[in-house]
Amino acid sequence: MNRTELDRLITQRRIPSVLLFEGEEQVLRDAALARLRAALLPAGLEDLNETRLEAPETDALIAAVETVPFMADRRLVIVRDHPALVGRAEGDSRLAEYLPSVPPTAVLLFDCVLKPDGRKKLYGVIKKLGGVVTFARMTDRELTGFVTQSFRQQGKNCDERTAEYLIFTCGTETTRLQTEIAKIASLHAGDAVSPEDVRALATPSSESTVFQMVDAVISGQKNRAFSLLRSRLLAGEDRVGLLAMLLRQYRLLQHIKIMKYEKRSDAEIRSALGLPDYPARQLIAQANGCTGSQVKKGVRICLDTDYAIKSGKLNPDGALEAIMLKLLELRK
Repeated sequence: MNRTELDRLITQRRIPSVLLFEGEEQVLRDAALARLRAALLPAGLEDLNETRLEAPETDALIAAVETVPFMADRRLVIVRDHPALVGRAEGDSRLAEYLPSVPPTAVLLFDCVLKPDGRKKLYGVIKKLGGVVTFARMTDRELTGFVTQSFRQQGKNCDERTAEYLIFTCGTETTRLQTEIAKIASLHAGDAVSPEDVRALATPSSESTVFQMVDAVISGQKNRAFSLLRSRLLAGEDRVGLLAMLLRQYRLLQHIKIMKYEKRSDAEIRSALGLPDYPARQLIAQANGCTGSQVKKGVRICLDTDYAIKSGKLNPDGALEAIMLKLLELRK
């Protein structure tokens, strides 16, 4: 099931006795756990009706589940990253056999921060019981709503355009977005947050900085391009990693140029790129600022340098600066 289905079950008080939380969205998993705790544990009696276990023996886990709740209908037992789900070895078969018998007075939650192995016997049993809850990455619309709602909780207003720009600047990882939102809200005096405020206060991701670097190269802003490069190097970024991102950027531009040659519409191009709408629009605008020949040569420059570094023919130090100069020369 997904998080929406879990919310419905919590609201209807039909929470399964065995649950497994998996998926990349840590913030959503934490929020779901908070709702689950609020629904199950009476205020003031949380510590008496909740047990948290780390790699427990089967006997200890069963004993915790079988413990009668105190002045509550059900108790909550949380097991974080059980080795039988995320480890290499199979778990105790007794645990898998026990799960269908978990009493209605308990909810046993396997919370997997690490990716669980769907081939494991224990995973298969939980799935058969209908207890697997997947917290997949948010859609573009959901992520935009998450940002606007998070700003609202901080007492700030944020429109969709600003939310999209923050996501483009900082990435889609919700934990980082929450950190940036809290920082912006604390430093910004006004009620409404604008893209200009995000630009001034947010810490851009490596991907966003590389995009701006390419933008500066295409528009011939040499000083800005090198300033952005220095900012990432001073932040401790790996040169080879930055080169990989630069190559990816030029390859995306090349894909756009090919699709433009094929007379595809901007909507078709955005869909084919498989990126969120805002960065896709920005990439198309970026591609419009250069020729197909320039982009093709840019890809070749990045590929040749990448090969030279990985084959030991070129020292990574200074290689990025040399690439930037070659890319800037393409404008001439």
